Amino acid sequence: MTETCKSCHDPLTLVLDPEESDSEEETVPDDLLLPCGCHYHWQCLVDESSTITATLTCPSCNSYLPSNNPSSSSASSSAPQPAPTPIILTHYTNEGGVQPSLDIYPTLAEESFLSTHPEARAARAFHTLVSEGDVQGMVELLKDADSPPSPSSSDDPDSTPLGAEQLLAWRDPLNGGRSALHVALEARQEEAVWLLLWLGSGARRADFPDAVVAAGQAMGLPRLRGEGLGSVPVRVEEEDVRFVRDERGRTAADVCLELGPPWTRLVEGGLFS
Repeated sequence: MTETCKSCHDPLTLVLDPEESDSEEETVPDDLLLPCGCHYHWQCLVDESSTITATLTCPSCNSYLPSNNPSSSSASSSAPQPAPTPIILTHYTNEGGVQPSLDIYPTLAEESFLSTHPEARAARAFHTLVSEGDVQGMVELLKDADSPPSPSSSDDPDSTPLGAEQLLAWRDPLNGGRSALHVALEARQEEAVWLLLWLGSGARRADFPDAVVAAGQAMGLPRLRGEGLGSVPVRVEEEDVRFVRDERGRTAADVCLELGPPWTRLVEGGLFS
């Protein structure tokens, strides 16, 4: 008997858009096999994210899914240790091939979080741009964040979009509470680091290299803290990005010291004072 999706009970395939296929109807595999033996379409399982992350069980057969024990912590230290993140290893077959040991839990955790915090989607997208060093994309997203929303722009009328200042200081609960500046430093994206400091810190203009100041002015970027970005004035309510701490208690200066040269020079020069 051919397996079907435990959620929608349809065959474990997807129909391609006719514009993307040479034939009228072409299908590709979409088979996500859980450790318990149940099969799902990728999206069907993602739609169950909140239930799975809360119970760590299969929505169909209620089998326990993690291959590790996320409720345990190390007993070798007297200090309390965070519980390990669950690992749910799946076997996924799609158009791109086979992924035999795909940990699906990070995806489920993200979708579960975003379903209850839709305002964080822009912040997660901003952190992705930061990690890639996409400065132009960062600027565009920040400007969009401080543009007045249109009445039809939000899918969830109860969610409040994050403004530019909030995006700059936002701590990602799915990534150890890191801010955008933590992410930029750990990815060694120098241009992104300087942009975040220019827009989101109270550092003196004299602390910035001439090239950074010139680039900021050429891009029409005023100092965001107190000056605003674009036509919308910004109130300085969010924390200076230099002093935002992640879940380990680290500021940007701490990350610089961990990275070593040349990043330690930023600390030694007084930029984070």
